[in-house]
Amino acid sequence: MLKDRERKFQILRDSMFSLSFDMGGLIAGGLLESFSGLALRTGWSIALYPIVLTGRGALNGIEAARISTGLHLGTVKPTFRGNTKYYYSILASMVTLSLLMSLLMGSLAFIFSGATLEELPIILSTAISSQTIAIILIVPATSLAGHESFKRGLDPDAVVYPISSTVADIWATISYIIALTIAFGPSIINHIIASATVIFTLLVIVIFSREEEFRRTIRESFPTVASVTLISSISGFSLSSARKRIEETPGILTIYPAIIDTLGDCGAIFGSTSTTKLFTGLMEPSLSEISSRINELAQIWVAGLIYYFLYAIIGFSVGGSLRSFAIPLLVYSILFPLISLFTFSLAIVAFRKGLNPDNFIIPLETTMTDTITTVMLSAILSV
Repeated sequence: MLKDRERKFQILRDSMFSLSFDMGGLIAGGLLESFSGLALRTGWSIALYPIVLTGRGALNGIEAARISTGLHLGTVKPTFRGNTKYYYSILASMVTLSLLMSLLMGSLAFIFSGATLEELPIILSTAISSQTIAIILIVPATSLAGHESFKRGLDPDAVVYPISSTVADIWATISYIIALTIAFGPSIINHIIASATVIFTLLVIVIFSREEEFRRTIRESFPTVASVTLISSISGFSLSSARKRIEETPGILTIYPAIIDTLGDCGAIFGSTSTTKLFTGLMEPSLSEISSRINELAQIWVAGLIYYFLYAIIGFSVGGSLRSFAIPLLVYSILFPLISLFTFSLAIVAFRKGLNPDNFIIPLETTMTDTITTVMLSAILSV
């Protein structure tokens, strides 16, 4: 009887555990604030950061979703050594997509920041270097989260991405700060790192080019990654334009990264569990099936609401105003149902078209969440 009750509320339990790691998003925000002089030094440096953060999260989302589903289906083993070709093809595709995304990131920052042509090489090398430094830790950390959660009887769909996304945010911010420090100092180091990354990626492509899963992941994921990077530029410039208003409400500045992380992770949990049910045949690819997911969706909502209430309290204690308390709860109340419906619809449409939803759901959902949340915060603060 007790075990049945535990299984009934497993999503709530796992979500509460995994969402607790989003509190670490405060570290990323604190780091950026500490080095704000470096990030604000040029137009392209502040424009590039949100694109880097969201883009890194998108790639991490693809890896987390593929590994989570693979562990359930048996196509991925919970180990680093002696794993399947499927698993290593996923890692190889992450390396390749990272370089392609870096080039796109740098190009967008160059175009929209009004930088001079002479700055283009350092912008591109900084984008590539920051992603290279980030991927060294984030890719194995995401795999480790999947392996250990599966071994311990936790649901990887509810655990892997929320945990790894927080690690990704913190380490991506550190990596970006390191890359900027080099860019405004001995910039030749960034050029060396970028060149080495290009050579290594070309070798990876040659080795895995015959693997169907590698080719499929690149083919299906690159349009998603490109769209994510383009959309995130809106988030970046929205954040840049609202920076003064956010700084005037210190409670919001403190909890901003955690707000975005938690809402995005709630949608990611729902999307990842939906994908697994589609692949295992436990759910039909129909929008009407969302009615059968209400119980799980409610558990995710409760878990997210508890953390948002904590963020509201922290915002109030730091900012000292009811606005700092109300804004997080208002954002969550409005956006949670919209993000959940978007995520579920995306999974159904992708599955119907014979595509792998894991290549689409988390990257697009987290990007939309980042962008919409930032725009909404800016709008509310302007009132």
